[in-house]
Amino acid sequence: MNIFVDSKVGGLPKTAVGQLAHNSSDDDEQTLCNRESAKRSIKYYLQNTTLHGLKYIAEDRITIPERVFFGISFVLVVILSGFFISNIYVKWSASPIIISTGAKQKLTSSIPFPAITICNLNQALRSRVKRISRSSTNYSLLMSLCDQGGDLTISYIGTWKYFKAILVEVAQPCNDMLLYCSFGAKQENCSVIFNSVLTDDGLCCTFNALDPIYLFRNYSDDVRLSPPRDTHYKAINWTPERGYTKKLPDFYYPRGSGGTGSRMGLSVVLNASIGEYYCTKSMSVGFKVLVHSPAELPKVSNYGFLVTAGREARIPIEPVYEDALSSIRSIKKNVRRCLFSDEGDLAYYRTYSRKNCELECEAKLLLRECNCVLYYLPRIDPMARVCGPNDNVCTVTVQTQIESSQGNLSCDSCWPGCFELTYRATISSSLIVPGRSYQNGDELIAYILNGSVDLNELSILNFFYVSNIFRSTTKSEMFGFTEFLSNTGGLLGLFMGFSIFSVIEIVYYITVRPYCASRTLRQHRRQRKQAELGWLPPGKPQRLRRRRPPPAYSQLTRSQPLRPSLWQALHHRQQEPPIYPYLD
Repeated sequence: MNIFVDSKVGGLPKTAVGQLAHNSSDDDEQTLCNRESAKRSIKYYLQNTTLHGLKYIAEDRITIPERVFFGISFVLVVILSGFFISNIYVKWSASPIIISTGAKQKLTSSIPFPAITICNLNQALRSRVKRISRSSTNYSLLMSLCDQGGDLTISYIGTWKYFKAILVEVAQPCNDMLLYCSFGAKQENCSVIFNSVLTDDGLCCTFNALDPIYLFRNYSDDVRLSPPRDTHYKAINWTPERGYTKKLPDFYYPRGSGGTGSRMGLSVVLNASIGEYYCTKSMSVGFKVLVHSPAELPKVSNYGFLVTAGREARIPIEPVYEDALSSIRSIKKNVRRCLFSDEGDLAYYRTYSRKNCELECEAKLLLRECNCVLYYLPRIDPMARVCGPNDNVCTVTVQTQIESSQGNLSCDSCWPGCFELTYRATISSSLIVPGRSYQNGDELIAYILNGSVDLNELSILNFFYVSNIFRSTTKSEMFGFTEFLSNTGGLLGLFMGFSIFSVIEIVYYITVRPYCASRTLRQHRRQRKQAELGWLPPGKPQRLRRRRPPPAYSQLTRSQPLRPSLWQALHHRQQEPPIYPYLD
């Protein structure tokens, strides 16, 4: 049965009902939105907040000067804590990276043995230079290699193809320079473990370097100075960031450590061929050696060390490995000042390192300023000509400005890699003295005393690890967000007793509590209105539901007492409205 409300309900006309509802909304606004209710709400918050010192401001039993004293004290405490927090933030933003020593020691077998590049100080053999005509383009290219004046009136367009041909023709081959090689106490074929490479000191021989197919981005066979040879050593891809793969072939390069000590390292016997000297960048005879990472091309002219002919040298090597945690990726590049391998994409090299980036930068600056590229630099433009003697003034000026810290041209944008492997090498040498009383090994002494080569033209080099363990340095966050939050929370807790729950309290008193109070007031007004009207409120007619009749007495047992259920008791308790301090 539907019951509808008449136009006159409970003896009150509709206009009276509307006026009553309007008065009810006015009462709500006066109770919730006026200044007095806001004051009562703030006072209640001050009396019950977990922040230290605020309850004294709302205390009724103290005088006004005492309240002012606690109010000023709270403001000073907030300012002081803000000052210390700002210091932490400045330190967090200014120096987010800390470099620490690795907690665990690493084995040298987990990293490759260093790449070793050996260059004869002589850049061209005299007997081969004599066969070149002085009026030919090849001779002009040779002058750019020897850095000599020559005939500056010769005009030519030097290309890598022509320069490669003349370089291979006049330089000393690795087979002639390397007379004996051993690694890991095992004699090796020098032509197998050493490859020809082009450096700023001409044609050199390098050991344990990364294969060109993994070193250069756009690899082609013309990059190689000599055709690849079929050997049992397989080239693998290695980078300082990824390291070695889990499964390695039996024979691979760049190979790992052979052991510790000079016998287990790399030993070579070199032939200087002093009688064939034609041009050199040094005032001595012998070799220039550089120990470097396998993933980098060597720059021997400025960074290599000299080994004079007729001497035996021992070069102990210590690896220096720098790694980084992935958490520093979130820090800006200009703040952490290092690049991951996927962030520093180079145009010519596949593996990013600061030295490879500097070589590309130097090539770009020379191409821009001198309209040519030096023969040993990356060929970023295949059509660019090789710099010749006519460009010496320009190239020397550009290189001087790059190397100078005060030059206009610089490669400061080449940041170090977050993962880098370098080697620290020291050298000690002594004269080679002939005679059976002086021995350096059974196989080696037999070869030297054979008398086929003058000992004054020989050099003996021994490269080896001092220890089979080392410690790396790790770049990590000095102050991450967790550390910054804990330091900030500690200061706020020390000065004010502030915690995350204090924020929840503020949110509660601003949003949840006023909403609940407003909802309670609406319920009170609705109940009072219904009581005054004596019937259903005006609006949409409602359908009265018939209540089920109570169960028969016979259905009730004496074991079940007639008492309300738990849900009915809780529901009855919920009907009692909560009490809010600003509801009068």
